[in-house]
Amino acid sequence: MVLPLLVSFLLVIPSDLAAGVLQTTSQAATESASATPSPAEISDLQKRADSGDSAAQFALGRAYESGNGLPQRADQAAIWYRKAAEQGNGKAQNSLAVLYWLGDGVEKDKAEAVRWYRKAARQGNANAMFNLGAAYYNGEGVNVSDTLAYAWFLLSGEAGSSSGQDAANRSQGEHGPAAFGEACLAIGQMYEKGEDLPKNLELAAGWYRKAADHGNGEATISLAALYLNTSDYSQARAWCEAAAKEKRPGGYYCLGYLYQHGSGVDPNLKEAFRWYEQGARGGNAASMQALASMYENGEGTKQDRVQALVWFLFASRRGNQGAMAEAKKVRSSMTSKEWKDTQKRSPRDIDPKVLDSILRGPDSPSSP
Repeated sequence: MVLPLLVSFLLVIPSDLAAGVLQTTSQAATESASATPSPAEISDLQKRADSGDSAAQFALGRAYESGNGLPQRADQAAIWYRKAAEQGNGKAQNSLAVLYWLGDGVEKDKAEAVRWYRKAARQGNANAMFNLGAAYYNGEGVNVSDTLAYAWFLLSGEAGSSSGQDAANRSQGEHGPAAFGEACLAIGQMYEKGEDLPKNLELAAGWYRKAADHGNGEATISLAALYLNTSDYSQARAWCEAAAKEKRPGGYYCLGYLYQHGSGVDPNLKEAFRWYEQGARGGNAASMQALASMYENGEGTKQDRVQALVWFLFASRRGNQGAMAEAKKVRSSMTSKEWKDTQKRSPRDIDPKVLDSILRGPDSPSSP
């Protein structure tokens, strides 16, 4: 099995490669090997820590953890790490996380450890990034995810951790080239969402490009959407076309949007309709919604309320919010003949009477 191989690899390397545990233990050991601070220096450190200096609080926590100049007490280390961590000190956040990971000075809680790792990683702490990667790899404190493990190892390596670089290289060897693209996609998503990492669309685009360059089709769509949302239509068009060439329904929708709104291209409703239709038939809910609207309004095609209602229904079944409200509106303006035609084309697993009841419910306009 792959997992024991990595675990054994981590344990035999006397460095910061193990998931936070060896990293921080190694750091504390380094403290004990350094010059022991004098009582006067400890007193000054205590005063600065008491006054709210987060760097001093972190240093005092390390002194307690390593027993360097103070009695070795993990519970006191946890107290001072927490004070610094709550002020946003990334090193303290990672060190507090490791105490939770080990159950040293605090009750063992790997989920809580991961929470603090995340806070430190968000600030660019390379050790915390590595620790998150190891947590995802081993499924401790979080569910197992090879993709997220690889992603955090890559980020750790980018932040300067040789252990992160080694782990990333090992992940690539274990999972193959496609895994690199998936990890890069995950990093791009983190930067775009701004949750696990600070929001940075430029960095998101850079990681998406790396993923796309390694054949990740979802990254192509992500790039198209990112540039579309930021109104960089020349870039959006290029990536929309790339996605369409890969026969990805999201790429069809993207091109339809550009042509419908004349963004980066000359407006062309017929061309927009053509792309939306391809996207809709490929299962893209946004394309279904857009196609239905074009049928409803006679844009790029002949007005057809039957087709509009059918596509609104399909879009609704795909989870498109608002599609059902549009379907009800179309139903309210239909003739009897149009409704009969709709019943023939609507999803076969829906009873026409039930469907009509839904479409003409209390919130719907009265039918003629």
